[in-house]
Amino acid sequence: MRARTLAAVVTVLFCMLAGQSRAHADTKSEITAKLKAAMEAYDTFDYDGARKQLTAAIATAKKAHLDKDPILAKAYLDLGIVAFAVPDQNAAKEAFVNAASIEPKIQIDVAYKSPELAAMLDKARLEAKSGGAGGGAEVETGEAGGGADCSSVKGLEHQMVDSAKGGAAIKLEAQLGSDVKASKVSIMFRTEGGSTDFTEVKMQKSGCTYSGQIPGAAVKGLVHYYIAAYDGNNKLITSKGSAGSPNIIEVSGGSGGAGKPGDDEDPLGGKKVASTDTSSSSTDDSSSVSAGTTVPGKPKKIWLGVNGGTGGGYVTGTTEGNNMVKSCCLGENPVVLLGELGYNINSQLAIGVAFRMGLPLGANVDGHATGAPGGLVRVHYALDPSGDGIHVLGQVGFGFLRNTIKLDDPMMGQDTDIVAQGPLIVGGGAGYAKKLGDMVRFTADLNVLVGLAVVDTIGISPMNNGLSVDASIGFQFGLF
Repeated sequence: MRARTLAAVVTVLFCMLAGQSRAHADTKSEITAKLKAAMEAYDTFDYDGARKQLTAAIATAKKAHLDKDPILAKAYLDLGIVAFAVPDQNAAKEAFVNAASIEPKIQIDVAYKSPELAAMLDKARLEAKSGGAGGGAEVETGEAGGGADCSSVKGLEHQMVDSAKGGAAIKLEAQLGSDVKASKVSIMFRTEGGSTDFTEVKMQKSGCTYSGQIPGAAVKGLVHYYIAAYDGNNKLITSKGSAGSPNIIEVSGGSGGAGKPGDDEDPLGGKKVASTDTSSSSTDDSSSVSAGTTVPGKPKKIWLGVNGGTGGGYVTGTTEGNNMVKSCCLGENPVVLLGELGYNINSQLAIGVAFRMGLPLGANVDGHATGAPGGLVRVHYALDPSGDGIHVLGQVGFGFLRNTIKLDDPMMGQDTDIVAQGPLIVGGGAGYAKKLGDMVRFTADLNVLVGLAVVDTIGISPMNNGLSVDASIGFQFGLF
């Protein structure tokens, strides 16, 4: 009898283990399919589609309690690659740290590896080894990292919370070292099925420890959050997690409605934080909910550029008044205006269609032209993956380059004429760009354009070979 009972127990246990193994195998197959779909989307520059697949994969892995499984590390690694391309450096870093915390020896696939990504992953391994990622610790509702020795705190330290009971406020703590000069530290959170915006809860300071909580009303399904330190201008200094790679809390029991599908909303590009009533959004008097914090927006693919400047160049041939260019070879183009409609192929490469108008002012010879219109196709390449900093460009098109020159043999006071070059225009240039916000970028360009006389005249204007150099500044405005 005892033998039969023991055999029955062993059989039941075996079936349970086999069932659990099959369930994990099915879940991993689902996650693998999402990872494959994500990187296929990434390969076609569909970063939003890639991000959605990866967020869904991470949520599926967490619900299946695969927190320490290499497949979750792979999902975080791929999320970091996508975030880096957006670009969102903070999100990429956090994703890499999470990946290295699970699988320290994880490697980037050769197809996606670059020196910049490899260096970021190496740094992430060091941070993960020192506990910088929070390690994905299992804390039910609780407080993380309390009672820290302030003298030993460096940067922003936080013990990540990855599970909680539905309907119960989640208390969070973080420590801020003296090496970080922050005006405030906040919890940024959003709820599954709710707004894609993050809501801010300002944390209260006690020594080097900051505490706050996510309100119980928001604790359901999955909760995304990160801890962020800001300076006096409300600019991010450092964070644990980010809008692009938030920490994910799985909610179970209570009124949280466990078992809902994962949040597939945007983890790579945040929006302006939703306005929230303090009194109704927090159950802890020590925390306050505020609005107005801006997190990185989704990059705009289509943009409008407007530049203005001045220039000059080397001229040859015959002027518009049929005067020969003799000893003079340098001309002026006092005003140059350029408008461009561009498309970002990726964070470093863009292509645009531009309309250039030169205004060669000062000519006093009868019958001269008053403008130098031209159309150009321009290709921009930024040396930095962020898209900021130095960039180079190539351009080709048709139109006119016109420069004003002083004549060697003036007649009756008419001493200033215009030389036209083109109509084939080719050239290049270099410049500097700096992002000023989610929708505005400052630009400064130096363009070198060569006009080639592939025809003798256009209208009554003799066409010549020549070169123009323009210096301009302006702005790019994100449209879509």
